[in-house]
Parts: sequence; structure tokens; C-alpha cells
Amino acid sequence: MTDFRFFRKRLTMHRVVVFISLFFILRDGIPQAHAESLEDLFDKERISGNVEQLEERLDELKERKIDINEAEPDALRELPWLNGGDVLAIIDYRRSKGRFASFRQLQDVIGREKALAVAPYIDFSGVKEPALAEKKVKAQAVVSGIYTGRILWDTTPRKGLFPTAKNPVSRYPGDEYKLYNRLQLNYDNYRISLVHDKDIGEPDAADFLSLSVSASDLGVVKTAVLGNYEINAGQGLLIGQSRFLSKGAEPSNSVRLASRRLTAYGSSSEYGFFQGAAATFDLDPLEVTAFYSANKVDARNSTGSITSIDESGYHRTMTERDRKDNVTETVYGASALYRFASGAVTGNVGGTWLRYDYGEPLQVLGDGQGSSALGSVEAGIGIGRLGLFGEAAWSERPEGSISWIAGAEYRLLPKVNLLLAVRDYAEGYYSPFAGAFAERGEGGSNEQGVYIGIDAALSKAVSVGAYHDRFRFPKLDTKDYPYPSSGHDSRLFFAWKQSRSVTWNLQMQHREKEVALRQCPDGSLACNDKEKIYAPLPKVTDRIRLDCDIDASRRITLRTRSEVKRVVKDFPAGDESYYGWLVYQQAGYKAGRFGLKGRFTMFNTDDYDAAIYVYEDDLPLVFNTTGFNGRGKAFFVLVSWDVTKNLKVGGKFETTWYDDREVYSSGDDQRNTSAPGTFHFGCSLKF
Repeated sequence: MTDFRFFRKRLTMHRVVVFISLFFILRDGIPQAHAESLEDLFDKERISGNVEQLEERLDELKERKIDINEAEPDALRELPWLNGGDVLAIIDYRRSKGRFASFRQLQDVIGREKALAVAPYIDFSGVKEPALAEKKVKAQAVVSGIYTGRILWDTTPRKGLFPTAKNPVSRYPGDEYKLYNRLQLNYDNYRISLVHDKDIGEPDAADFLSLSVSASDLGVVKTAVLGNYEINAGQGLLIGQSRFLSKGAEPSNSVRLASRRLTAYGSSSEYGFFQGAAATFDLDPLEVTAFYSANKVDARNSTGSITSIDESGYHRTMTERDRKDNVTETVYGASALYRFASGAVTGNVGGTWLRYDYGEPLQVLGDGQGSSALGSVEAGIGIGRLGLFGEAAWSERPEGSISWIAGAEYRLLPKVNLLLAVRDYAEGYYSPFAGAFAERGEGGSNEQGVYIGIDAALSKAVSVGAYHDRFRFPKLDTKDYPYPSSGHDSRLFFAWKQSRSVTWNLQMQHREKEVALRQCPDGSLACNDKEKIYAPLPKVTDRIRLDCDIDASRRITLRTRSEVKRVVKDFPAGDESYYGWLVYQQAGYKAGRFGLKGRFTMFNTDDYDAAIYVYEDDLPLVFNTTGFNGRGKAFFVLVSWDVTKNLKVGGKFETTWYDDREVYSSGDDQRNTSAPGTFHFGCSLKF
């Protein structure tokens, strides 16, 4: 009976969705070309990293655009909309037909939607004459910059901000608001980036400060950074601090790590970067990167050894403040990459070595060790329509294990791309800086898998995609259930541009994966805690999402979404099923310098495992993926105003009304309301 009620509700919601969508499909409207924005990308992809840093890099590319006629394949991969097949097609066009002279030619190669998405970040110039190049540099040698600031606070303060009879001093001694400031200055090939961040409840007004000074294209010096920076090598097994997205709407663009080898760090995330000095030297055809870092990090080390690194960045309670910067992470190393090109063959081979030291025993390394060395070799080769890539990495401790990943990209037809990747991550491999493609975590250890993905544009109006990832863990849980486990994850994508103003997107997912859970040996509920043992619990997840995007007029855009999710846990005593549904209606209005966007959401989920995650638009450099769990409604409104050409201001209010609870969250973050809300205000100034 419960299942029937659930599906009856779902059908009712579906009728509402279809009615709203058909109303705007049938009414007269002015068609508007749709360009896949960065927000659309995040909404379709599974975010796995610090995407704030990704948007910062794309903003930089707006000022220093990629020359589509001269860029190396690695540079083209920095544009997250391009998959391996697109990059191969661009390289092949340049080799066989010469230079791109117009946007239309690029559109014919990669499709209109992708060409529109990358258009702000590329140019077709390729100035080669020294006199013109010198003139261009002189014309750009002026000081410019951008300042971004914002403030956030809750409508109902958190419990930790107030003293109690038991704790006369509040556990969160700081203020009720969150502050963020970012200043970036540019002069010619030099850049300074300063970031300040303070979370709610933190007493230090300057809890986090990040500074980097960088230079680029100074003779043989390709890039140099002093301060905070990121390093990426190969496929992220050894070091991959810039893996942003995985397993998204473009299945042939999910595995390969696409990022610069060295880049300055300008994010508010308080972990996942180096602090010191680094430089990349272009000794064509050889590229060499050397780096040194001595960065203070938060760690849990009350037992005489470091049990874990605390990546949260919170310093509110006394315990959190005691962990702040209590361990120095020292890292040094070098990377070399050799590039080659011969006819239809282009590519690179290289290797990276580094050593890290925490100055204290690191529990995961064992034997009282606090340091280790890591090494890797990598390769990437393009042969016409075929692209090959791979990396193998070795860790000195704890067991001297090797992890590797290898893949192939193939452009089967002009608009059909395939990707096949095989990974084998050793159980004993460990790198604190890994950002590998994986089903569970990104550390590049204790996982094996085979991934295959395909995406195809069947016509200008219809595109499809799918992936299947089969994985195995040598140990399901290294502590509680040290035995093998396997599973698989599959997703299907379908997009239909019904007209110039109406687009439909469908996603379907099926995943089977085991989790280690304490259960009675006979599957009953009668035993006590001492009798319970850890056993693998099969968990099956099915999910369907349908979007309808409508350009109702030149000023008005609409999106309607409905999503249904089912989770089945296979207990020995019998299956337990949980269901969830969500529907929202979003509307956006843009008129001149004024912008307005609002969304109303209804949701109902039986259990936390059935929670539905949705990306929400926000202020610049803010990214929200909200998990809706329970029963209720939600609303947000986002307002933006371009005061002048260079000054933008914005504000957002969001709230959720829960029908199944009287308080929100728990512990020190508890808010004594069933309708928590948040205000955001921010501004951006270019000069």
C-alpha cells in the first residue's frame, strides 16, 4: 500500500510538470538560442572537487583566451565542455584543413551548443609577427583587477552561538555571519591573488588567508608561483589537486584529468593546495616543473600519531581551533614532460617524483613513519581519431604498491565519441594528494574497475549518452570487513531540442553497491550489540530525472524538473525499500542590467539514503548542491543588478519548510526552527 501511495503522488506531480511544460510549448514565444552555461554544466555533472577554482580559471581565460589555432591538446582540455573526441577533431581539422577562420567552422566540427559554450574563452587570432606581438603586449600592460565580496547569515542562529546553563561560554565564540573577500590584480604577465574567508562561529576575523603571486610566459619560464598553488600530473594518481567533475552528462569526458600542471591557488577551500614556490620551464620540446611546499594543515593527532587530516576548514569550537595548523606538511619534487609531434601522431610522455613529510608519525603509513616518496610515469598520445592516455604511480609506504589507470578515446563518427578506461588501484597505495577517477573516494587505492562511455549527437535536435562502470574493492572496509566486494553503476542520458525554445533532458541511473553494516548473524533483529557482526549489505539505487528548459521569450527562461528515486537494501531478514520524489519550477528574468531567478521545490523522501541532490544557482564563486531529505517545500530567489559595466551586486534568500521535524540539523549547528533560511549578499567590481 505504501508503494501505491508513493506512485500515485508521483503521477500527480508528473501531471503538474507536463501541464506547465505544455502550456509554454504551445504558447507563442520569441525563440532564443541556448548556450550551455557553467551553471548548466554543474547541474548535469557529479561535482567531485573544488569547482570554485574551476570558475576562477575560466574567468582568467576570458581575459587570456585560448588560441583555437595554436593551442596544445592539454590546453583545449581545460574547457570542461570539450571531450576527448572534440579535442581530437579540432587537432585533425587544423592538420588537414588549416586554421579555423570563424565561429561557424568550429561549430561544424564540435556542434553549435559546445561552440557557444566555449566561445567566451577562445579566439581565432594566432598573432605570430614579432612586431604585432610586441605591440599587443604593450597595449595590455596596464593594471587591472577584480574584487569579489560577500556576506552570509542564517535567519535562525545556530545553537553553538549561545551559552547554556551547562556551558556558560558559547561553543561558537565568533559572529553569526560568514565573510568572503577576494582581490585579484593583473599587470602584463603578472598576477596577485588574495583570498579571505571566515565561517559562521569562527572568532578570528581573518581565519583563512590565501596569497599567491604568479607570472607566466617570461621566456623559458612558462609559469611561476610564489605562495599558494596547485600541481597536477598525469591522471591524478600521484597528485591531482584540480579534479572538478566526474561521471556526468557527457560520458566520454569523465575519466581523463584535464588541468594545467601548475596554477596559482585562489579558492576559499582551506585544504587541497601547496604553499611555497613552484615553476614550470618550457625547454621545447621538454617541459620541467619543480616545486617546494611547507604548508600548515589541520590534523587529528591526539594519540601521538596523525590519524587523519581535517579538511573541513572549520575553527569554531575549542577542539577545532586546537587542530588548526598544528602540523607542517613539507613537500618537494619535480615533474618532466616531453612533447612530440610527427604527422598524425601527437602526444607526450613524462614522469613525476615527490617526497612528503609531516614531522610526526602518520597512522596510515605504519611503523611510526611520517614521510614517504611517490613516483609516477604518464603518457598521452593522439593518432588521428584515437587518443590514448595512462598513468602508473608507486608509493614507498605503506607497502610500496603500484596503482595504474589506462584509457582510450575514439571518435567513431563526426558526432559519436567512445571512451574506455581500466583502473587497478592497489590496496596498499597511498598518496595524500591524489585526485584519481574512482567510484569511492579519489585516493587511487583499494579499487579496480572498467569504465565505458559513449555520447552521440544523432541530429541537431537529439543527442544521447550512456556509461557503465563496473568496479571491485579488494577490501570493502579495511577495518570492519576486510573482504572483497563488487558492484556497478550505469547511467543513460537523452536530450531533445524540440524547438529553438524548448529542450528536454532525461537521465536514468541504476547502481548496485555493497556497504559494510553491523547485522545479526542470522539476519534477525533479536541479538545485542556484542553479538552483531559486520557484513556486506547490497544496496540498489534507481533514479530518473526529467528536465524541461524553455526560453519563453528573450527575457524569460523556465525550467521544470521532476525526479524519482528508489533505494532497496537487501537485509538477510528481508528487503527494505525507500522512495523519494522531488519536483521544482524555476523561472529566470533578464532585462538589461537586472536579473531575477526564483525556484520553488516540493520533495518527499522516506530515508536519508533516498535523499535527492540538486544544484542551486548562487552568487559568483558560490556553488551549492543541496540534498533534500525528509518532507517539505523549499524556495529561493536570486537577484542581480549590473550597477555599471564593471560593478555588479547580488542577493539571495533561500529557505526550506520541513513538515516532518521541529528543529533543523543537530549538535552545535542545530537551528530551533522547522524553516531554516539564509541571506546572501555580494558584489563584484572590475577595474
